[in-house]
Amino acid sequence: MQNYRGRVSFTTDGWTSPNHRAYIALGVHFEKDGVPMSMLLDFVELAVSHTGVNLAAAFVQVLKDFGVEEKILGVTCDNALNNDTMVNALEVEVPSFRGQNARTRCFDHVVNLVAKALTRQFDHKKGDSRRSDDDLEVDLESEELAARFELYKELGGEGDDDEEGLLDELSSMSEADRVAYLESVQPVRMVLVKLRKVAFKIVNSTTLLLPSWRKTLADLQLPDKLIPRDVRTRWNSTFDMLDMAVKYRKAVDVFCADKENKLRQYELSETEWKIAEQLQHALRIFKDATLFFSRDTPNLATVIPAMEHMSNMLDGCIRDEVKYEEPIRIALSLAKRTLTKYYNLTDAADTYRIAMVLHPRYKTAYFKQLNWTRAYIESTRKLVRAEYDTIYARMPPPLADESDGEAEHPDGCEKNVDSSGAESVSENIFDNMPDLFSGNSRRTLSNDELDLYLKAEPEAVSNPIQWWHTRRRLFPRLSRMALDYLTIPAPDPATSVDVERTFSRGRLLLPHVRNRLSAQTTRALLCLGAWSVRGFIKKADLIDVAKLPDVKAPESDVEMEDGWDVITLIRSDSRASE
Repeated sequence: MQNYRGRVSFTTDGWTSPNHRAYIALGVHFEKDGVPMSMLLDFVELAVSHTGVNLAAAFVQVLKDFGVEEKILGVTCDNALNNDTMVNALEVEVPSFRGQNARTRCFDHVVNLVAKALTRQFDHKKGDSRRSDDDLEVDLESEELAARFELYKELGGEGDDDEEGLLDELSSMSEADRVAYLESVQPVRMVLVKLRKVAFKIVNSTTLLLPSWRKTLADLQLPDKLIPRDVRTRWNSTFDMLDMAVKYRKAVDVFCADKENKLRQYELSETEWKIAEQLQHALRIFKDATLFFSRDTPNLATVIPAMEHMSNMLDGCIRDEVKYEEPIRIALSLAKRTLTKYYNLTDAADTYRIAMVLHPRYKTAYFKQLNWTRAYIESTRKLVRAEYDTIYARMPPPLADESDGEAEHPDGCEKNVDSSGAESVSENIFDNMPDLFSGNSRRTLSNDELDLYLKAEPEAVSNPIQWWHTRRRLFPRLSRMALDYLTIPAPDPATSVDVERTFSRGRLLLPHVRNRLSAQTTRALLCLGAWSVRGFIKKADLIDVAKLPDVKAPESDVEMEDGWDVITLIRSDSRASE
């Protein structure tokens, strides 16, 4: 990593293992041969309070251990308050890091907060004395706790979405408006209560209702599926429950109407089914956003267009008095406040705008097309120019062999095709964000790489990393800047999907029969696995280790002396490609 020509970005997140040890994972993100690379860099036990200062100290130590403290470009983390402090502390400890200007917020976490701002409007509020029709919410809390406990066990202690960062959407309402609104959402709440009850009762009555449900599906010639249980702290489970219920509406109606099942009180009326469909349609916006950013293609430059697209879609739903009931439209307007809050925060970080301009699909044309102010666009150009002139224009050009494999026609546009050569098709609504490109690219005689790039028209590029990689001869320095910024992870410190995968592997590594595994061994196993997959473990070293004599396993895991796993750097003067 020390010999990597560009700068690298990091993701970080915390995890508590099944054997009750607290860790932080740090992922590193860079480009290799035109492909964005993500890898677990280190997995450190942090057995102290996870304050921002402590997180920053651990982060800085890892950077120093690997000798990459001067290569840090950006950090992606969620919206927790301790991460705000951590980023500020990092700026003090690492002079090359620009603090909040280089902090990227986890987009998936923002989507979670916006979606939860919608769904929690229909939760039973504590202290609300009003009871639901027929007391259907009686015992729902205990059923909810049971469902959450099952989810907790399945996910190894990560059952709930983090609610830090949620706004109090009702705080701006008067008392009278708040009471009126809570009354108006009661029909929506009842739909969710009924479906939650049905889903819970089916899965928890293995000898009566579950066989009856399966018989109903068989009679209707429907695939044998269960209605997903809705855990109210996880908005996506609400969507999954509604989506399944709407698709299996006939089965739900028949099942609840059967007097033998004793579920008549949970039948949904025609109006309630319409409400279920409306809420499912609204939540699909967030579901599709999550799925879109879980792919390999989205990057930091996609965040602003995605937020703009989401904002416009929410506005459309809020204005549509025909398709959506008033309480759903009001809830959507409240959820949009959360989106607006985090959309505005993208202006606080330079990285978003720089990545946008360096994406050949957008450049500054995106902002012009959406009628952003001339002052904003000019400040964005100056921002990119300052970064290029200060850091990248002075870089030595890449070695000759690093430009091998350049495309014959650097101006050619790319197409999305599948293995058969046909254009790929997706139904995800985020695949249709507004395009801004032209097939005709204009050239200039300017020798300045940035001027040359900006004077050309936007292009229909789906893979900006590959686009820049194949243009290294034409833009030897600007391509380095673009590759650095376009490999900053945006969606999730878990597009740090590698960090999230590390936690999943940790759960597999620490089942209840191995819960005495030490933090040292856990770190060594997870890091070794991650590094070897990326080719950073030499085959000769693996062969030498395999030749070592077997060691008799002790009854419990051995705690090695402090420092046995220290990172020892072998510095090289050669300029490698990574």
